[in-house]
Amino acid sequence: MLPAILLLSAQQSGVLSLEDTGAVTARLGYMPVQIQLSDKKPSKVTKEPTYRATPQYAIIKVGNGPKSDHVIALDEPKDQDWKIYIDFNNNGNLTDDGTGAWNTKRDGDRPMYGVLPVNFRASYGTATKETGFANCTIGFYRFVREGANPLLCYRQSARTGEVAIDGVKHKVRLVENDGDALYNKPVAKVEDAGKTRPVWLQIDTKDDGTYASGSIDARAPFQLGEKVYEAKISDDGSKLEIKPTTKPVLELAPKRPESKPLLKEGTQAPDFVAEKWGGGNLKLSDYRGQVVILDFWATWCGPCQKSMPHVEQVYKAVKDQGVAVLAVCVWDDKKPYEAWIPANKDKYTFQFAFDPAGRDSAKSIAGTKFNVSGIPTTYIIDKEGKVAAAIVGYDDNDKRVEEALKKLGLSVNL
Repeated sequence: MLPAILLLSAQQSGVLSLEDTGAVTARLGYMPVQIQLSDKKPSKVTKEPTYRATPQYAIIKVGNGPKSDHVIALDEPKDQDWKIYIDFNNNGNLTDDGTGAWNTKRDGDRPMYGVLPVNFRASYGTATKETGFANCTIGFYRFVREGANPLLCYRQSARTGEVAIDGVKHKVRLVENDGDALYNKPVAKVEDAGKTRPVWLQIDTKDDGTYASGSIDARAPFQLGEKVYEAKISDDGSKLEIKPTTKPVLELAPKRPESKPLLKEGTQAPDFVAEKWGGGNLKLSDYRGQVVILDFWATWCGPCQKSMPHVEQVYKAVKDQGVAVLAVCVWDDKKPYEAWIPANKDKYTFQFAFDPAGRDSAKSIAGTKFNVSGIPTTYIIDKEGKVAAAIVGYDDNDKRVEEALKKLGLSVNL
């Protein structure tokens, strides 16, 4: 519940301006939206560039007016930089808008992902009449793996301004999370909440020019102090009204269960069975008498793969001292796992395994036995099978694995 200073005695309104990277500045996360790709050319395309590979097309909707549909064409030759063609001016011609090259990361000769923030002209109105427009910034994310090649987008813009509350002006920020530059998405019933993503409303409650840390879902009535209010928002987010209402509060977001703490030092590590790469099963108890570096990862997890060269480096330095590395792929599909391992077999010499639960987090080894809520998570397990350390995440120059091994009396010379 927010402070009582937010009680509104009358309808308040404000005009909000566009902040190109407001959602990024607010550090609100990416909230990616998957875009459907097709090799079928959209009918509205009248002219195209010369592609170097078979193009893939998509249509992204920015706004709700007659010029809101923008065609995208991806040109992704295997051994060359990718290009993306976007019909910004909505004239069906993909040759007069300029091209952008992905900022492409690669794993050997396989593109891993690319990010390209671009500016769109969002069209507002009806299907036949445009009543307004605004610019918005959208980022694109391309993660390519065997069996799944999604194109994702995420909003970067936000609307910011001031609204008078009890005669005092407060800064506000509006952020839509569908990546379509539409802010007016009222929800009348809780069961309809999943049809759109939250429209976050942030309010400066401290009179110090900063925003409240919490975000209100402005799609439905919400409580401020002792009263209930609702936000009236224009489609483009430029106009905001907050007024009292007799409607009931709608809690649109299901309550998330609290994350369990990771296993403490000295806890007996639970045994598990995973599918061993190369055939057969892998049991943690089979490694009793060795120090085990248990690494939970997934093929879709960029930070996991960023950490692996470091794990390999550590393993080479300590493997002759009775140390094993077990890299268990969790929360993933088997097909990309079976493609990823052969593509990286020359990089890593430690043992891989796959959690037979696949994407079923309710049955996963990581979550049910080791209380893992995010990856990469690494456990250091001593020779008696007890937890010596639990490490979450990975950063450049991360030395936590080495430090944990040294506490067990191992010599780690990298």
